Amino acid sequence: MNIFSLVASLFGPGGGDARPKVQAVSPQTAHEQAKAGSVLIIDVRTPDEWAQTGVAPGAAGITLQDRDFLDRLAKSTRGRKDAAIAFICRSGMRSGAAAGKARAAGYTNVYNVTGGMSMSGGWIDAGLPVERD
Repeated sequence: MNIFSLVASLFGPGGGDARPKVQAVSPQTAHEQAKAGSVLIIDVRTPDEWAQTGVAPGAAGITLQDRDFLDRLAKSTRGRKDAAIAFICRSGMRSGAAAGKARAAGYTNVYNVTGGMSMSGGWIDAGLPVERD
């Protein structure tokens, strides 16, 4: 490998980072996988948002801004860094940030639910079930 190949492998697409990237998952796929027990849905919105729209069935609510976000995530996954986790928020922005934060902390199987709960093509728009307190 010459110096140009080395630099390209370190700073080109992928940046030399061997960790898997955050993947997008449709609300329908996240719902089916959660029903099958093969993915944990983490809702990173605020309690007020959960009350307004409800949450995906079985979703764990861990607000992204919580100081103990990663500790609560570890508790939800029972410390398994390879657990499949689908993050969801209102539109997909905070869930993308949460997935990136989890990935940076060593979680290897993280997803961002496209459209979140409330955007076009999101969970509610797809007619998927919600739970309310």
